[in-house]
Amino acid sequence: MGKEQDLLDYIESFDKERYDKLKNNPDLVIDAIEEFSEVKKTGFMTIGLPKGELIRKEMQKASPVIMIELGCYIGYSAILFGNELRKINGASSKATVNPKYYSFEANEEYAKIARKLIDLAGLSDLVEIILGQAGTTLPDFEQRTNKENGKYTPVDFVFIDHQKDLYVPDLRILESLNLIYPGTVICADNIYQPGAPEYVKYVQATPQERQEHNSNNPNPSNPMYPGRWNVIYDSKTVPVTNPKTGFKDAVEITRCVEYLSG
Repeated sequence: MGKEQDLLDYIESFDKERYDKLKNNPDLVIDAIEEFSEVKKTGFMTIGLPKGELIRKEMQKASPVIMIELGCYIGYSAILFGNELRKINGASSKATVNPKYYSFEANEEYAKIARKLIDLAGLSDLVEIILGQAGTTLPDFEQRTNKENGKYTPVDFVFIDHQKDLYVPDLRILESLNLIYPGTVICADNIYQPGAPEYVKYVQATPQERQEHNSNNPNPSNPMYPGRWNVIYDSKTVPVTNPKTGFKDAVEITRCVEYLSG
């Protein structure tokens, strides 16, 4: 079944006392995942705590209410950031809609494991996993959230950590659907390892350069959504070194500043 199922089996094999302590405790569930990685000497495609802390600080600055991630995998980031989203909105009364964390995952088996871990962490009411390719599920999501909230509902914070060659195509879908708006923060993982140079080039490009890119490259995720050339981004690459392992990577932190007219 793979190491992902092995992780779930490992956690579910805890004695009752320890397992019960994990219930409704996101921090302890994250600790259990980290423990499995150390004990079994196996890594997962997760954000990890050093980069996770960087993104949590960005969340605290932005105070998001609606957050999405592209790439749920085993639910590590959904637990880590969903917990932070709850803390932020528990201390704030500004929200006109209920806080929500939407996690998009294409792999059904990963989604099943993630749902169990998210439920164990006590975050099922806040975190929703949307199964399927973002190219088809994002448009449905945009229509649904606008209908549920009775108004245009953009996204405050985006975390991208799925297939690297889909970073740009799926961001173009978010742009086309107007889910990105002035104030939206976008954090993308794995900028150095394994690397996402095309994504960095896109978000750091001028509007004219993005217009040329989008005109010459039909969107492979969904050609109906070419992207918005007139989005102004402020983007920087932030290196992060894991103090335990010495592993070096980076997160691209991008803010939508405004729209150009036209």
